[in-house]
Amino acid sequence: MTKIGWATDIHLSVCDDKTRQRFYQEICDARLDQLWLGGDIGEADNIEALLIELLETVKIPTFFVLGNHDFYFGSIANVRALADRICKQHQSAVYLSHARVLEVTPHVGLVGHDGWSDGRIGNYETSMVMMHDYRHIQELAGYGKLERWEMMKEQGDVAARHLYDVLPEAMQRFKEVFLVTHVPPQREACWYDGQIADDEWAPHFTCKAVGDAILDIASQYGDTHLTVLCGHTHSPGTCHPTPNVTIHTDGAEYENPRLARIINR
Repeated sequence: MTKIGWATDIHLSVCDDKTRQRFYQEICDARLDQLWLGGDIGEADNIEALLIELLETVKIPTFFVLGNHDFYFGSIANVRALADRICKQHQSAVYLSHARVLEVTPHVGLVGHDGWSDGRIGNYETSMVMMHDYRHIQELAGYGKLERWEMMKEQGDVAARHLYDVLPEAMQRFKEVFLVTHVPPQREACWYDGQIADDEWAPHFTCKAVGDAILDIASQYGDTHLTVLCGHTHSPGTCHPTPNVTIHTDGAEYENPRLARIINR
């Protein structure tokens, strides 16, 4: 039996030392074999220190993706490169966006990618939502709305290409596959206070490119079940877009990082 802890949107940068240590102790007390993280660990200027602190405290294999907040006050390219360096220095860490298919058990595989809100669901052009992403992430700041949209779509496509590269192999090799990502890959998985996102908010909280890739690939491997774990909205919900795909969007609370679920396989 492999015992896995899953947490997302832990936002350690807004937590004091006592709160962070309480979270690490929760992980240790759970006696996990692995920890999976769904992004929004910190920001660009502190994620290295926070992630290393976590790794050196919990001392278990940790598989993670990055969320939009992790790139604040920095650039997407630089933070992803930083994640790679951390993984080279700490063998217990794996950045899933730059990893191949991982074996959890002989019957269970793991893949993942950050994903990105790509503005393709809902109505981006008329939405009045102005995310902090668009001011605080280098690749998105300083552009007009339509120029920024092109960059958002490009990032969504990067995520989808990675899944087309790794997910078919995982679905073929294993009877069950988990996919860790930050951004909900469908509108039906984009929950807030028990409601599905409307056209105003969905463009900024869903990644259609990843969702389309998931459904396309999963449809070719009907005997394998795919479970998607995501976050971003801080509100929980579950949807079942096809018989062999389940999407869990897990909740979170600022200044109260916690394990969202325990998975035994």
